[in-house]
Amino acid sequence: MSGAALVELSHVTKRYPGVVALNDVTLTLEAGTITALAGENGAGKSTLIKVLSGAVVPDSGEVTVAGRHLPPDPGQVIRSGVSTIYQELTDVPAMNVLDNVLLARQSSRLGVLEGQANRERARAALERVGLQNIDLKRSAGSLTPAQRQLLEIARCLARDARVLIFDEPTSSLPEGDVETLLDIIRQLRREGLAILYVSHHLDELFAISDTIVVMRDGAVVALKPTGEWDQPALVKAMLARDLQNAYPWVERPLGDVALEIKDLTAPGVRSATITARSGEILGLVGLDGAGRTELMKAMAGATKPTSGSIAVDGRTIRLGNLTHARERGIVYAPEDRKREGLILTASIRDNLVLGLYALISRLGLIMSGRQTGLAEASVRGYGVKADSITQPIGTLSGGNQQKVILARVALAGARVIMLDDPTRGVDVGAKSSIYEHVLNLAGQGAVVLLTSSDTDEVLATCDRVYVLRAGRIVEEVMRADFDRERILTSASLG
Repeated sequence: MSGAALVELSHVTKRYPGVVALNDVTLTLEAGTITALAGENGAGKSTLIKVLSGAVVPDSGEVTVAGRHLPPDPGQVIRSGVSTIYQELTDVPAMNVLDNVLLARQSSRLGVLEGQANRERARAALERVGLQNIDLKRSAGSLTPAQRQLLEIARCLARDARVLIFDEPTSSLPEGDVETLLDIIRQLRREGLAILYVSHHLDELFAISDTIVVMRDGAVVALKPTGEWDQPALVKAMLARDLQNAYPWVERPLGDVALEIKDLTAPGVRSATITARSGEILGLVGLDGAGRTELMKAMAGATKPTSGSIAVDGRTIRLGNLTHARERGIVYAPEDRKREGLILTASIRDNLVLGLYALISRLGLIMSGRQTGLAEASVRGYGVKADSITQPIGTLSGGNQQKVILARVALAGARVIMLDDPTRGVDVGAKSSIYEHVLNLAGQGAVVLLTSSDTDEVLATCDRVYVLRAGRIVEEVMRADFDRERILTSASLG
């Protein structure tokens, strides 16, 4: 049941040079409710979170917590009962669980820590998130990603939070851990907390929220009880247009066989055989641990197969050799783009040419003008939203980072492009744009291999899928025969 208003935003506006980040936003968060916040990247969600966390002071309007003005300081905001759990973990991996839960807030007397009292506070907070059996002396870095996410929530609860803001909390969690987190959040709602939940996963919004609020261009454009929404209406409100197909696909002529994999065995892969034609988009479907990523890494030469063969356009590739695979036209875009696909502190300009220095060098010297020209053309062609090509790529949204990776793949002239969960943490509008670029790459003759944590995306965008289970390909399905339930059953049984 809903209760009193714990947070109230009234006509809040925040401007930056040339941009109205928040435009007259009015919103209420009530005790015992979950409010979902939906919108494309750039809609204003992040700025709203920053205002609520005290990191940004609005130009006009009012924000109150339990009837009192929100303090203009993050530390004071936390003390007022508002805490945020961010997409990126903020724990200290080298420190133990106790110190992380009570980070900078352990009680003491006469300068001496009150050990028993602090342990009891930490255990009480951990119990509320289902971690009552975790050893307080264990390092946070030794926990699973899901446990570390729950540890962050416990830290907020130990600070007596009454309002929790979740910013993409499941973006880095395995599929099996998502429901556990959602159950914990539901329990916190029953305890009377007011919760603001932000996610690009629309199914999560429907599963967990009482109300869905849609933002577009800095303004709240729709607010209704969750039961009054359906997914097409929500997408339309987010994008201000009908999205008949969020994942574009068109029937097109395919060329000759360009990729042949025979009986490939590698770490996590058992005797895989695959063929793909020029211009074909091929999906790999399977549960976590089924071998999708492992197969791609074996093809790219990142791991060394023990047997089998790979050929591109009839030319055999030396197994386990990254350089040779790239020379034959195989390019792999990893699932974790931030850790494996990009140098976050480097510019867009420099990230675009990673591994492609032959394109911008002559006699060992970098041709700066050519590099700049390629970068500017790529940013325009792929619709990357950035202030300039010298902007650090780590400051871009996930969708724009992924567009830079696709642009780099295109510059490489790859014959076989492997995209491992390319829309992870990306909003529905950016997903549509990314898949349009994927379709264009296939239209230019490349073979595209695609995986996703969202099976519906794979089925919507691919011409054909291979189903994997326990490292082995167990079924091949043509697009005309796609049946989601049957494919997922094939992926999970056996």
